Order: sequence, then C-alpha cells, then structure tokens
Amino acid sequence: MKPASSLTKKQAELLSALVNFFKMNDRVPTYRELAEELGLKSPATIAEHVIALSEKGFLKKVGQRIELTIKAFQRGSGVRLPLMGLITAGEPIEALETRETMVVPAHMVVDGMNSYVLKVRGDSMIEEGIFDGDFVVVERSNRPHDGDVVVALLDNTYATLKKFYREKTRIRLQPANKRLKPIFVKDCIIQGVVRGVIRTFRTQNAF
Repeated sequence: MKPASSLTKKQAELLSALVNFFKMNDRVPTYRELAEELGLKSPATIAEHVIALSEKGFLKKVGQRIELTIKAFQRGSGVRLPLMGLITAGEPIEALETRETMVVPAHMVVDGMNSYVLKVRGDSMIEEGIFDGDFVVVERSNRPHDGDVVVALLDNTYATLKKFYREKTRIRLQPANKRLKPIFVKDCIIQGVVRGVIRTFRTQNAF
C-alpha cells in the first residue's frame, strides 16, 4: 500500500505546476488555468486533485483561497539538468545541442546523471499533454516499453518525439494527434524516455 503522502502521476504534475506558477507569479493559478495548461478538459478534474493534495498535506484552504504548504515547496525542490536543445513533436528536425542548464522538479528525476531536458516544438503530442513550447525531462534509455514517449533518432541525424511501439517487422513511432500519421521504421536509435513535462503558464487570473 502506498503511503498517504504519495502522489499519483497527475497529482504530481499538478503540484509541480502549482509550485512553478507560484514561483513565477507570486500567486496560485485558477482551476481553469491549470486545466488548460495540463491538457485537462474540465476544471472539475482539477478540483478533485486539489482535494487529494490538501488531504495529503501539500495544500491548505484559507477562506476561499488555496495556499501551498512548506511540504509542497520541499517536494518541488529542483535538480539542475543540461538543456540539450529543441526536439520536434511534428516533423523530424535536427536536435540542437547547447550548454545551457535548467532546474526541474526533483520528483521528475530518478537518475540525474543520465537525464536531460529538451524544449518541444510542434503539436504532434498534444493528446499526451505535451504542447509546443513545453520542456520534457528525458532519461537516457535504449530499451523503451510499448507506449513510452521517446526521443527517437532517425538516420543518425534527426530526432523526433513520439510514442514507441515495436511491431513484428518494424517500429511504429506514433504521434498523439489524430490529424497526424505514424512514422514506420525498421530500426532507430532511442535516445531516451520522457519522465516529465514542464510548462510555462501564460494567463493571469487568481483563485
């Protein structure tokens, strides 16, 4: 049985978004802002997660407002990872390498020595909650499981962000956008598996 303070993937994503937004704006976002930025259709879903986070001690309600607790900021402590450049979530483009770094939430990083960050360009992964301008935390791995979101290197030159599926005679790199078709290859180099998504908030309203 999981401890009472453990979080589901969605709860962890929401808490990370709350902490990051507060650090940038000195306030908490609205339910609607969170729903939009996390790719959820209904603010009611956010409300359910807020209740769960409150019960686990990460949030508290003061009157009609929600506040972050010290526990939330402790969990939100960061790990500095290299920012390796751009990764397309549409047509494959060349991955650019830089010497920049980025601080990411600690709970997204299991193996810091083998993790890095890429900035996403394109809309082929929107149904997985990965949007143009987001950052993805990637852990180096060449043995993905079916359904993992991976960084795949094609022709030893072009990197693309897609869901990985191994079929009988080929590999299918599946976009998470109904408008787009999958990429089929006999083989490719998997440079890593996505372990987390970081988003920058753009709207300004309060709870």
